Amino acid sequence: MEYEGYLTQEEVLERVEKAFPFVERPLDDELYLFDERDLMRTLISPKLSKFTEPELPYDGVMLLYDEFSSITHQAVKWMFPSMLRIIIKNRDASGNLHWYLPTYFEKVDFNGSNSAYNFSWLSVEQLSALNCVFEYISEKYGESISYAQETLRELEQKI
Repeated sequence: MEYEGYLTQEEVLERVEKAFPFVERPLDDELYLFDERDLMRTLISPKLSKFTEPELPYDGVMLLYDEFSSITHQAVKWMFPSMLRIIIKNRDASGNLHWYLPTYFEKVDFNGSNSAYNFSWLSVEQLSALNCVFEYISEKYGESISYAQETLRELEQKI
């Protein structure tokens, strides 16, 4: 994975749209790390149940983003296409998503098969698109992305 130089917002968005099509909402038991008796799940589940479409609105992304340690990689697969578009289109009212996205990859969990931090499901095309998103974030917001990019390289070697 190499630095591709400055890409416009539209070019980054094109890459994301190609690499991260919207996916169907996973079943409830596939969304959460913990069973239905878990306190966090009982708090999140009723709020999340209203989101049934492949494309998550901003509120749905924020709900999952706030509970990243309680969700599975299946939930992340559902969230990422929407989250990435929100970041690139500058529709993040919280102002946090562009900062948190790279930090997710700094906490990667290669061993937790169901963990939200296990990104082994990403394809080469998705890794490349994420690298472009990270570069965009770095150039637009001045955020440090080096650890996240290092993780992308590790993931690419495992494929």
